[in-house]
Amino acid sequence: MVSASKLRRAQTDLEKIRDYAVKMGELTGRVVMNMPEDAHPLLATREEIKKVLIVSIGSDRGLCGGFNTNVALAAENFARMNHPNYERIAIYIFGRKIRDYLGKRKMDIVKDWTDVKKVDQDLVDTVAAEIIELYLSGEFDKVYLSYTSFVSAVKQRVIFDEFIPIKTPEESEYIDYISEPARTEIVGTLIPRYISTKIYYSLIESQTSEHAARMSAMENATSNCGEMVRYLTLVYNKRRQEGITNEMMDIVGGAEALRGK
Repeated sequence: MVSASKLRRAQTDLEKIRDYAVKMGELTGRVVMNMPEDAHPLLATREEIKKVLIVSIGSDRGLCGGFNTNVALAAENFARMNHPNYERIAIYIFGRKIRDYLGKRKMDIVKDWTDVKKVDQDLVDTVAAEIIELYLSGEFDKVYLSYTSFVSAVKQRVIFDEFIPIKTPEESEYIDYISEPARTEIVGTLIPRYISTKIYYSLIESQTSEHAARMSAMENATSNCGEMVRYLTLVYNKRRQEGITNEMMDIVGGAEALRGK
């Protein structure tokens, strides 16, 4: 019941940001379409990809089924499969559970955020600035984003996508906008805002998915507990009946023995 109440509030927050995030992605895609890669550093694809950063978003608490494990496995499997292809694969983490899981497996953790009580704009801007700086400084050549997307209260799926550099849409109708100020200036402001919005949206989606997963996990636990109680009650009654029957047989046997004497 607690998780269901939190889920309703989280869904309300998600609905507030979803349309804005989708439109921000569409707008950014249209603006950067057909622009040269050197128009902005976050658009340029580097010739040689040696170092990769994975931004993995999970939770601090457990008791939510495979919510955290699925996101952690996505990063672990990527690192295992692509280890020969890159010099370094590092993780930027949200959530204690993912940190503990990947830490035990000796993964390269750049930074971890734990005990985040509220997702606000200041937090998101700080995270976005750190990730952008890690990319622009050359410490990493590509950034992936991994989180749990909320589909419904009973269905969530793990997303693992390329995040930076920003990919331009391949198949879309091109519109030649008249820009004021210059298009390059607009892109310089729009792209950091897009990255910040994407991170904010991913965090809210992950929180909503966490509450949905915890609600389902608690419901399953309650159901399994009820089944276990019914099974153990049946076993107890059988054993009790067997004990009573054996005692009665002993009494009858003793009575027959005394009568025979």
